[in-house]
Amino acid sequence: MECQRPRIMTSERVAICLTSVRGFSFTRAFFGTLVSRNRDNDMRLNNARSIITGSWKGLILGLLLVCSPLGQDAIAQEDPVTARLPHPPRTSSEPVKTGTAVSPLASAFDITYYHLTLNLDAQRDPILVGRVHVEGRSIGPVDSLVLDLSDNMTLDIVFSSTGDQLMTRHEGNMITIALSTPLQPGDSFGMDVVYHGNPANVGFGSFETGVRAAGDPFIWTLSEPYGAKEWWPSEDHPSDKADSVRITVTVPEPLVVGSNGLLQNEVHHFDNTVTFDWMHRYPIASYLVSIASGDYERKVDMYVRPQNLRQQFGSASFPIEHYAFRGSPAYEGISAASGWRLTSEAMAVLEDWFGPYPFAEEKYGNVHVTFRGGMEHQTLSSMGNIGIELISHELAHQWFGDKITPLSWRDLWLNEGFATLGEMLVFESNPDFSSVGLFLKDLYFHRARLSSGTLVLADTLDIFNMFSFPRVYAKGWMVLRMIRGMTGDAIFREILRTYARSPGAAYGGAKTKDFQDVVEQVTSRSYQVFFDQWVYSGTGYPTYSATIEDISTGSGNRARITLGQTQEPDVSNIDAFEMRVWLQIRTTVGSVLYNVENTLREQTYEVNLPGAPLGVEVDPERWILRGDAASATTIIEGGLPSHLSVSVYPNPTRSIIGFRVDAPSGARPIAELYDILGRRLWTRPISRTSGAPIYEVIDDIRLPAGTYVLRVRSEWTFVDRVVTIVR
Repeated sequence: MECQRPRIMTSERVAICLTSVRGFSFTRAFFGTLVSRNRDNDMRLNNARSIITGSWKGLILGLLLVCSPLGQDAIAQEDPVTARLPHPPRTSSEPVKTGTAVSPLASAFDITYYHLTLNLDAQRDPILVGRVHVEGRSIGPVDSLVLDLSDNMTLDIVFSSTGDQLMTRHEGNMITIALSTPLQPGDSFGMDVVYHGNPANVGFGSFETGVRAAGDPFIWTLSEPYGAKEWWPSEDHPSDKADSVRITVTVPEPLVVGSNGLLQNEVHHFDNTVTFDWMHRYPIASYLVSIASGDYERKVDMYVRPQNLRQQFGSASFPIEHYAFRGSPAYEGISAASGWRLTSEAMAVLEDWFGPYPFAEEKYGNVHVTFRGGMEHQTLSSMGNIGIELISHELAHQWFGDKITPLSWRDLWLNEGFATLGEMLVFESNPDFSSVGLFLKDLYFHRARLSSGTLVLADTLDIFNMFSFPRVYAKGWMVLRMIRGMTGDAIFREILRTYARSPGAAYGGAKTKDFQDVVEQVTSRSYQVFFDQWVYSGTGYPTYSATIEDISTGSGNRARITLGQTQEPDVSNIDAFEMRVWLQIRTTVGSVLYNVENTLREQTYEVNLPGAPLGVEVDPERWILRGDAASATTIIEGGLPSHLSVSVYPNPTRSIIGFRVDAPSGARPIAELYDILGRRLWTRPISRTSGAPIYEVIDDIRLPAGTYVLRVRSEWTFVDRVVTIVR
């Protein structure tokens, strides 16, 4: 099924309308010509003339000529636009929008298409003069429509596609539009909104202009989560996707404009402006529509799907476009783990895990902006960094965030947790990325333990709280890592691919329950308790401890393991986290791994071993979000307890590392210090003559600031403590 759209004027005609009326005197002459041709429209012309009082306002007249019934010669007809996919249906009004439900009027009208025509000049007041053509269909009977537009912007006029000027009310950051004739279910409707102003910079940026240190101007937008309304009228909610969008932008030369989809045309004008006409034919939420403009150098790579993936998904090739500030090292990078040149490599890794790139009929790309992070604008990510971690993160969002968009901001972790997973998958794929990968894996793990509240958000009013890194990024990733640890890589890959192509969610929207359903479908087991404890209602995490007893007999080696877990009452509301837990058992002939089902605060397991048991470690690869064990305990044959505990002080430290070791008199502990990459920096035996506590001070620290691990080990076990050195 294909969706047809009205005729869209060519970019050349847009350019004529936007540039030929820049001067007031020429506007008046052109205006007079129209009056002589369209005497029946005198009332509308008089209304339009009332807003033309200065040279920049000629731009508004140009936009009125594009969208109003001022005469057939002045109306630019729009060519049919065919969306690449059937339009995703409008969903229910359940999602939360800045703390309130979606307006009933918004829920009753399903927007299918936007065409933004913008003239931007940061040196002018107003900076933005624009027209947005909107189309959609009615879901229920409705006599008025609403669009989100900040009160900071000035609404000039709204016309229907049949030429009627519509009555409007612009207040509360919303335009209410009275229809000449009520719509019935299934009725299509189109309108054009003409407006102007200086967009406010709110949230994470929304609309930003300025001049870089090099002296070149820039303009960029970042609308997530509620910023679209600051610069263009739309249904500013992730649950309503248009099936296509066109963005036609005129800026002063030498600026270049990057945007969604494919560049249709680039037209340079006699007044030193240039128009870029972009078209995107995939479903898209309003917050993912973007523009970025600067003095860019453009470079294009071609991604050709590798042979192993062609066998699974078929052949594919598409451009990866890069828009970098002139003279910057963004493309080449400054290390083996940086530079946008790595995007093609990351694309192959993520296609292997997630399935085919969602927008392969168009492009992917990176465009330079002046904020430090990134934003996953559909088909063209805005990038303030050139590291492989950000490249991978924003690219992963094209599947999870763009192709599948949360129906509510409460499920924001479906964006950020999955994108953080994308980073880790790329880190694993190339030894050149291992250094940054190991560092960030450890950092994100510790950040996840700082998460507060439930993973599904209870409050979507405070956007900075919404985007808390420990919660939606780090804990979101750890939830996925725990599922991977319980299922194994092959099944986990199938979960990700199945979710990415799931009907309804793909190119539409999803809730956490939709992902849970996929996990249960692929694994054929219930994950309700897991999602309750880690996502929907649970908080905190467990801290595990274990003892092991040698119960070998003449018929073979055997051990009894007692696994315990505790939670901090002021952090966690869970009595016992029900998890599959990895146990690494050290024996006289090597180590073995066992995976056990843990459902109680204390649980006992008996296992057969290849050699006599020496010790046990819980979750050695940190597949579970957990605390560090306060101690490790081994019970060896004969029942002699071997208890080892370590405390470090001061921590953080500047000049010395002091630590206390408690161990039985027969133990011979050794202290070791490792950096964050796992490299051992030094080893020293700990002298002792009795079972009394040992106090050691290392006062010759010649190490840079950073995070280190102090490991104290004895014959059967070891204890790790994180040490932070500050300068």
